[in-house]
Amino acid sequence: MSSQIRAERDVMTMKKEAKYIATVSLGVMGAGFLATLPVSSTIWGGFLQGGFEAGVVGGLADWFAVSALFRHPLGIPIPHTALLPKNRDKITKALVSTVENELLSKETIRARLQQIRFLERGLAIAETNLDNAAVHKGLTTLAKQALNAIDLEKLTPLIAEEMHKALQDVDTSKLVRALADTVIQGGYDGKTFDFVIDKVEAWAIKAETRDQLGAMALKAFEGLQSNGFMAFAVNAFLGMVNEEKIGGIIQNFVLSYIEQMRTKNHPRREAVLTFIRSELEKLERNPKLLAELDSLKAKLPDMLELDEKLAGLLERLKVKAENFVDQPDFVPGYVLPIVRKMLRSIQENADMIERGEHFIQDQIAAYLEQNHSKIGQLVKENLDKLTNEKLTQLMEDKLGPDLQWIRVNGAICGFIIGLGLAGLKMLF
Repeated sequence: MSSQIRAERDVMTMKKEAKYIATVSLGVMGAGFLATLPVSSTIWGGFLQGGFEAGVVGGLADWFAVSALFRHPLGIPIPHTALLPKNRDKITKALVSTVENELLSKETIRARLQQIRFLERGLAIAETNLDNAAVHKGLTTLAKQALNAIDLEKLTPLIAEEMHKALQDVDTSKLVRALADTVIQGGYDGKTFDFVIDKVEAWAIKAETRDQLGAMALKAFEGLQSNGFMAFAVNAFLGMVNEEKIGGIIQNFVLSYIEQMRTKNHPRREAVLTFIRSELEKLERNPKLLAELDSLKAKLPDMLELDEKLAGLLERLKVKAENFVDQPDFVPGYVLPIVRKMLRSIQENADMIERGEHFIQDQIAAYLEQNHSKIGQLVKENLDKLTNEKLTQLMEDKLGPDLQWIRVNGAICGFIIGLGLAGLKMLF
């Protein structure tokens, strides 16, 4: 502000000095003319008087011309004076036309803008200021504002709805097929079979199991309906065994069979596993199973309380994100590496840079095309705000010093020309 005041003071000083010199030059010519009147009859007196007389005329004529640009000289409404106030509209139109079509024409602005690499300069400025503390603070603030702008009450139902849709869109048949393939390829069928065998063996090896099997066998034999020799054989057999003996026989048979089922590559084991795998492969075509699973999919969100759990999860994530953003190393440790990598990637991609520059230039050109006329409108609006007196003062402030020198030059040139004419007069 102080520099602007000093500049205005310098302008006013120059204006006063130029006007003072112009007045002094006219005064000198007038004084010289008066001083040579008594000696005008002499050769040198007449010679000098002619020069001073022409200087006075030249100075007065230029004073009249300079004054006539801005006002009526001496307040007298002489024709073709006060040219600036009278021709204000013409001057305004000419100035607007000059600004629009010459100084700031579309072609001139576009040619100048095409020389500027906006994207490259922007990337360079961004990279240079990444370590600025103000930038770090701004990025942190921006991240916090972004988190605070998230409305979980509106976001949660949207995400839950999409999750429900995604769950319902799952192809049940493909899901079953994938699960069956996973079980077979991972050998889970054999592992499950071994688990069942282990449980059966643990049950079969118990003494109470042996007794139960024996009791069941004896009861079965006693219930047989037979006659003749068969009845005699059964009764003889029952007389020879008891629950413990017959239970032991059955128990050993079961354990032996279990051992065969546990042995790798045993025909009986492989037959059972082949059957299991065959049944697993048929599950994807089981309409009853698929219908049950589809019904389960529809009930699953409510069974799992998905909406409530999702809301809690999002709230916890937001709190963690806010705490994470507040950490001192959030921007330098996490944000800046990503930004630098992105900037470097763009800078190293010449094709992307060119496309970006062309895009920016096209946008500026389009904006210029739409708003170029506003330049002239702005100039006209600013000029229309000025009164004639203010505009005259403004022009005098800017052009006054140079115009005052016209008066000085007029007086001096008039004096020199007057000397020349007086000399010619004396010769002829």
